[in-house]
Amino acid sequence: MIALAFASRSTWRQAAAVVCSAALGLSGPALAAPAKPQAPELPAETLVPSTLESAPAERVYVADIAINTIIDGRLRIFDAVKGRFLGQLHTGYAGMFALSARSDEIYVATTYLSRGGRGERTDVLEVWDSTTLGIKYEVLLPPRRAQALNYRGLISVTANGRFVLVQNATPATSITVVDLTERKVVTEVPTPGCWGTLPAAGHPSRFAMLCGDGKVATVTLDDKGQVVDRQASEKVFDADNDAWFHHAERLGDRYFFVSFKGGLHEVDVGGPMAVLKSSRSLVNDAQRKQGWRPGGYQLFAVHPTGRWAVVAMHEKGGEGSHKFPAKQLWFVDLGSGKRIATAPGHGTASITFSRSGQRLQALDGLTGALRTWQWNDGKPLKLMATVAPAGAAALQLESHD
Repeated sequence: MIALAFASRSTWRQAAAVVCSAALGLSGPALAAPAKPQAPELPAETLVPSTLESAPAERVYVADIAINTIIDGRLRIFDAVKGRFLGQLHTGYAGMFALSARSDEIYVATTYLSRGGRGERTDVLEVWDSTTLGIKYEVLLPPRRAQALNYRGLISVTANGRFVLVQNATPATSITVVDLTERKVVTEVPTPGCWGTLPAAGHPSRFAMLCGDGKVATVTLDDKGQVVDRQASEKVFDADNDAWFHHAERLGDRYFFVSFKGGLHEVDVGGPMAVLKSSRSLVNDAQRKQGWRPGGYQLFAVHPTGRWAVVAMHEKGGEGSHKFPAKQLWFVDLGSGKRIATAPGHGTASITFSRSGQRLQALDGLTGALRTWQWNDGKPLKLMATVAPAGAAALQLESHD
């Protein structure tokens, strides 16, 4: 019994020694793990900046105010024909943008806070190169820039391409005039009761504004950007009974407006005083009884030839429905003022023609999708591309070509 006990202890000691040797990596060659081959070192990655120099001219710019992360706005650029994403610019807090007449520069008026969501406020006009998407320079603005949803006219360029006009609101309204040649602010124009800018084409530095009293105010600047004349038109609309949408479509010195109840109005801003040229209704009696009304943000577009307008329309409209997306797109002959065709609305809230007139481009107010159709003089639209979505809160779009 004693011999058996000793034998058992020896066996356990030998087994324990083997286990300890294995744990310490002291086992013999038969127990060694095969060495793994070393992977070759990856070559260093070199980042090469790209540009839009070889990108197609058929581009569309989509402003995204990014309402849920509003300090981090974006301006996205897409291939309008194929729907490909081409690039983007950061537009800060509720940044507004406009293109130069040749689409070679992008102007962004925006605001930055030194600590992101808090801190010292800096308002700035940024000038970007539309080919390289690189910053060219910036001009500091008075800290009064209007922080609003993206609308055409809250930043614009005069006909001579020299002055950029930036809308202010404190809430008192005024326009900051930036001289691009001198790269500085040259004046601030008080504009009480008026909103937005409508540059004239026939004068190098004249612009008009819609005012709450139903008039159109016109401001004429000299070659230094200083105010030399200011006049108000006769009353052209009644803001209480049938207000005009702020969005306007331009053909030279002529601007077209649509009213909440479906009026189509044309104003000439070429002279020192704006003149109402025509007013007509987009809806007939039967359509009016059905409640057909315009709705959206950038809610209608005029073809570059001046022959056609496309309007986002919804039925059962009433007080407060003026931002409703489209149930139908109405094609209107501007010569006669008559509707000549309709198309499905696709929830359209913003719409524009390409400068070439070959495409109709729209933003879906329900899904954020960007749609591009081939335009064929009022005939059925042919879908070219869809981007879904084009932004988190995309409201404004402009065409490069």
